[in-house]
Amino acid sequence: MNFFYEELPDTVNVGGERIKIITDFREYIRLLDMLKDQELDYVQKFVIIQQYFLDDVTVDEEAVSALSGFITMNLNGAEVVEKDDCGNLQEKPKKNLFSYSIDYPYILSGFLRDYGIDLIDIKYMHWWKFRMLFDGLSDDTEIKQRIMYRSVDLSEIKDKEEKKRIKKIQKSIQLPSESLTDYDIGNAFM
Repeated sequence: MNFFYEELPDTVNVGGERIKIITDFREYIRLLDMLKDQELDYVQKFVIIQQYFLDDVTVDEEAVSALSGFITMNLNGAEVVEKDDCGNLQEKPKKNLFSYSIDYPYILSGFLRDYGIDLIDIKYMHWWKFRMLFDGLSDDTEIKQRIMYRSVDLSEIKDKEEKKRIKKIQKSIQLPSESLTDYDIGNAFM
């Protein structure tokens, strides 16, 4: 897909049919919050996820998978796997590098600084546009700095002082282990 001349998707493919879905970025942040809510049971989550489909559809594993693909911007259903040094396929568990709720002030300020977009006042933004802009934030924004420090593998740092410095930063910006990113939706619902 080339979004310079194609429109951002507003449907997902379920059972060979194009099913209209909600596309506003706030709704997907809300969905991710809902999925990690331990007070909601499976049935309550199921009822909520049904509301993301605007057309009549049976919400089953295929529908949830299609919505998950929309959330991760992977509509073709290809699984993302990495190869190790020997060329063997391996699935790497994704480490949570940000939280929409905990890092909200830094995401908001990054959008304001880089794009002049106030995420509080904007009436609508497509989820994919939000994600593309989020990914494109400048490396020196606070949210990108937090993501960078959270992603550092301390075992790869040889200098003891640098390791100590980064470990201290990581501890100060550490996320709770239950924070759910948009990469975890399929696992959270099923």
